Amino acid sequence: LADVRRSPGQLLLLLMSLWFVSNGPVAFAMCPSFSFGSHMTSCTVLVFGFIPVTVNGWHALFHFVTGIAGVFFARRPRAAFGYGIGCGWFYLLVAGLGLAGGDNVLHFMAVDTFGNWIHAAEGGLVITAAALTSFGAAREITRRAVGAARAGHA
Repeated sequence: LADVRRSPGQLLLLLMSLWFVSNGPVAFAMCPSFSFGSHMTSCTVLVFGFIPVTVNGWHALFHFVTGIAGVFFARRPRAAFGYGIGCGWFYLLVAGLGLAGGDNVLHFMAVDTFGNWIHAAEGGLVITAAALTSFGAAREITRRAVGAARAGHA
């Protein structure tokens, strides 16, 4: 955990990654189907009685894999930045494909309109965290340079 406290962005990326990881098993428990194409199946549950959550095995895998990757990449500033940019744009792409495709992404991943907007928000948040990571890394470099300069003049 000490590794991710170098910048607020790294900590936010770790928290988002843990959120993604937690979504994987929950979605898989709701609907473990990995069928695709015309045979794709999905399951929809109403959370709080009015928020539709539509998933299938591919949706569960999407969240789980991106989350596991983030847990590993969040530890180092440069890796966290790259993960945040890549994962964020990937989530935005999936959101756009979901909005265009209706109830699926490329006939693999089951989605719903609410979930597409959530994926877009998650993507934007992850990209923002990546930006915070780069600012945090720049601040760390400046702090080290100032400390080295002060040590040299002492």
